[in-house]
Amino acid sequence: MMKIYLTRHSQTLWNIEKRLQGRKDSPLTNEGKENAKALKQYIQNMYFDYIYSSPIPRAYITAQYVFQDNIIKDERLIEMNFGEFEGRKIKDILKTDYEIYHNLWHHPEKFIRIPGGESYDEVILRVHSFLNDLKQLPNDSNIFIVTHGMYFIILLATMLGLTKKDFTKLNQKVVDGCSLTCVNYDGKDFHLDFYNECSYLPHVLNATFAK
Repeated sequence: MMKIYLTRHSQTLWNIEKRLQGRKDSPLTNEGKENAKALKQYIQNMYFDYIYSSPIPRAYITAQYVFQDNIIKDERLIEMNFGEFEGRKIKDILKTDYEIYHNLWHHPEKFIRIPGGESYDEVILRVHSFLNDLKQLPNDSNIFIVTHGMYFIILLATMLGLTKKDFTKLNQKVVDGCSLTCVNYDGKDFHLDFYNECSYLPHVLNATFAK
């Protein structure tokens, strides 16, 4: 049985400011760094055969706090490209482009793309490419993945066979940075073991996405 552990990058300045990040980046906060250290402590007795991270600094630095080395950067794990909305405060986006942003979260099946950004289908293609490579690894592998909020949703939804319309089953509550989610792969199907475990974190937001 392959075990795949997923986490989202730790808290950043733009998370606090409620800005959309996407491909752009902002530094980890002190609370974010403390959470990353707590995750490291929590999994210190676990062994991972493969550690993958998005190369965007907020994710890769989170991975470095937890593992230091042997981290494989994979471009397919980068966050969804939010185009012209990146760096903007969500409250401002809602004033000027309500329908696009509303569909992004509440009607993924209707969402096309943010100007200059990616569609859901384009991210799903990256997810499938990554998962197809994971399936070629030894079936008893323990794998750890550090990625981003929206990519996390699309990755987990794809594993569980959800349609775009049903992404709302996962996206209405933000998965906490440095929380732990585990999915088992039996050689045929993916099965959710546990989701958003964060009992060990000193700082838990337990927040909904600002929409």
